[in-house]
Order: sequence, then structure tokens, then C-alpha cells
Amino acid sequence: MAGNGKIIVGVDGSVASADALRWALDEARRRGAEVHVVTAWHTDPPPVEGPPPMVGIPYRTKEAARANALALQERIMDEVRGVAEGVAVQRHMVGQWPPRALVHASADADLLVLGRHGHSWLAEKLLGSVAAYCLRHATCPVVITPARQTEKAVERRLVEAPATPGPLY
Repeated sequence: MAGNGKIIVGVDGSVASADALRWALDEARRRGAEVHVVTAWHTDPPPVEGPPPMVGIPYRTKEAARANALALQERIMDEVRGVAEGVAVQRHMVGQWPPRALVHASADADLLVLGRHGHSWLAEKLLGSVAAYCLRHATCPVVITPARQTEKAVERRLVEAPATPGPLY
């Protein structure tokens, strides 16, 4: 670990990234560290690792992409305003492919914190995974906060089943 009291957290406007930011703020408070909120935006298609994607990626101007990313970051910062009190927070907007931006930003950090979106296996194969890229390439420890469980997912898991199996014929 670099030991400089710096925690990087990736924020993309999702519920998972808000949860990751809350976790990073709590951890920073315990460590006396500073939190760097990184929101990356890009207009070019991401580099393809594996087969090319089957769907086209719509083009946005750099100004539109940055404005959209800034609005997402603002919304998440508003959500965690109370949790952030007493913690030094710096915000960064990076015009780069998000996984590379996070790895680069975390080069001299103690910790990189990301939220897990919980995409399906197929979506991760087609689109890639920011967390997977960061786990492979980051030079500091990486924390992946778990995805929230929806009520529907919890209900599905709590299905009653008989204690003994029925007949096999």
C-alpha cells in the first residue's frame, strides 16, 4: 500500500456506485484518509477484449458526455452529503475509458473502491466488467462492494421446499 491516506472510488451514477462511495467515506473516516471521487466519461467505443460487441454504441459529443457524467456525479454526491461530513473529498472528471481511468487514478492510492452492478454473465462477456479490469490491472488493493438485493431476488430465494425429495419415478 502507498500509505498516503488516499482512497479512490469510481462513481458512475448507479446505485452500486453510491453504495461504494458510502463505504469509501466510512473507511476514510476510520483511516483518516482522503476520498477521491472519480467519474470517467468517454465518447469512443471501449477497447474490445474478446469478440466485438453485437450492438452499436451511440456516439455522443465530448461536451454532452462530460455534462451527463457531471450530472450523474452531482446526483450521487447529493445522496451522500450527510455521510461525507468530516471527510476530505476531492472530485475528478476524467475523459477516458472508465476502467483505465480508475486504474490510472489509483496508481498512488491505498485503496480502489468500486460497486458491483450485478450484470448477467452475458452482459459482462459482451460489455466487459470495470471491476474485472481493475482487479487485473490495479496496483493497490481493490474493494468491490456487493450489489443490493432486490426484494424480488430475496423472495425468489426464500421458496419453501419439502424436507425430503419426492419419488424419483
